[in-house]
Amino acid sequence: MHDALYKAAKLPVSSSEQLLFDHYYNRLVSENEKYNLTAITDEKDVHIKHFIDSMLIKVFFDTYKIETKQKRLIDIGTGAGFPAIPIKILYPEIEVTGLDSLKKRIAFLEMLKEDLTLKDIQFIHGRAEDYGRDTLYRETYDFAVSRAVAELRMLLEYVMPFVKVGGYFVAYKSLKYAEELENAENALKQMKTRYIETIRIVLPENSGERELMIFQKMENIQKKYPRKAGMPKKNPL
Repeated sequence: MHDALYKAAKLPVSSSEQLLFDHYYNRLVSENEKYNLTAITDEKDVHIKHFIDSMLIKVFFDTYKIETKQKRLIDIGTGAGFPAIPIKILYPEIEVTGLDSLKKRIAFLEMLKEDLTLKDIQFIHGRAEDYGRDTLYRETYDFAVSRAVAELRMLLEYVMPFVKVGGYFVAYKSLKYAEELENAENALKQMKTRYIETIRIVLPENSGERELMIFQKMENIQKKYPRKAGMPKKNPL
């Protein structure tokens, strides 16, 4: 039904993948009131503004010829599974972790994971400031992503402790991304991270633009980061 939308976005999906997205949509809408998952419920809008938008990381992978086999990705503040689950559907070979601070969203994602029979994907309940200090997660991911979570200077402190040296962070941003980048100069320095570029992509059906901000971690960061829960927001770097 939505093949044309995915083709317009240069994200052709197979019939089996399309079925997964259709099931994802149906479950998202049916459980939305219970779990407070999304303000967007129109079917076409969900496919464009959630599913296709999440899959735009493909532009980064393709542009930089990034190898995705045997790689690990974490989605900080995954919410209703965006962009973690669409990325997993598009790249089944990537091991995916979704982290969210709201327990009921994790319950929804665990149910959805079973419904879609997704493998090598886990969802964890907690705060980035706590898990970023845990040796099971700290500096163990090749890629990190985050969508509509926080201003960049806070986001870098939440996310970069999870990323391996040499690994990448793709921030899904829009509108004030240039201003956020300017304000994040100190955060980039403390997180030993370099800004590479911003890839601007126009969504199908006049649905707006998405800016993918690409960062790379260059060195190990100090053990004092991330600071304790609440500090990055209260006193941003």
